[in-house]
Amino acid sequence: MNVIYPTVQVEIEADFLSEAYFSALSEQYDQIRSEHSKWYAWDHSEAIASHAILTRMMHDLLEKQEDLYGHKHFNLFFDTFDQHVKELPYITEEIHYFRNQLNEYGEAPKQLEEMVELAACGKWQLFSGKFHRYEVNDYDASYNEKFISADGRFEVVYNTETGQMITDAINMGTYNYAPGSIAPWKYYLHHKYDKVSWKKWGNTDQVSYEEIKQREPSIITFLL
Repeated sequence: MNVIYPTVQVEIEADFLSEAYFSALSEQYDQIRSEHSKWYAWDHSEAIASHAILTRMMHDLLEKQEDLYGHKHFNLFFDTFDQHVKELPYITEEIHYFRNQLNEYGEAPKQLEEMVELAACGKWQLFSGKFHRYEVNDYDASYNEKFISADGRFEVVYNTETGQMITDAINMGTYNYAPGSIAPWKYYLHHKYDKVSWKKWGNTDQVSYEEIKQREPSIITFLL
């Protein structure tokens, strides 16, 4: 946690999302890592290089947000981004909140009814909404349920009473840099790169984790 990510320029002339773009990212990573490599083992050169690559990728995506939709290198972008996140000893506040930008590319439908159809096709899966049921004024959070995309990256929360997607900063779904699993190593990565930062910064800069936890979790009522 004591590593400080320096500002490092990543020079890329290739078109965003082209094969040459990803090749250039790889070359820049190797170059930056080499420039910051020291004689001792824990020199943080991998983290410094990955942070530089992530910073460039975030900038490029924000400049051309529409280009990623339906692109043949859609999965490669997310694979590359997530891979570099896992090279960091910790993620920054900027990278944490960037999950909300990435989660939009899951293209989850606004209506629960449509999501049920996608889940029936295996494109999304129903998961526990335990951490998405904090009390709010606009709806009964006890009816919230979470769906996760088949690759484990994208999340969306719906209220089964209203049939609508939940987007507020209290109970919203977020992108997973390291999808969870019962496998110990994957569970550890999910905790490190997704849960720790959530407990530090919340879902958005509008509501902190402390404010979220001050709200009572809604109790699920089963009708017999």
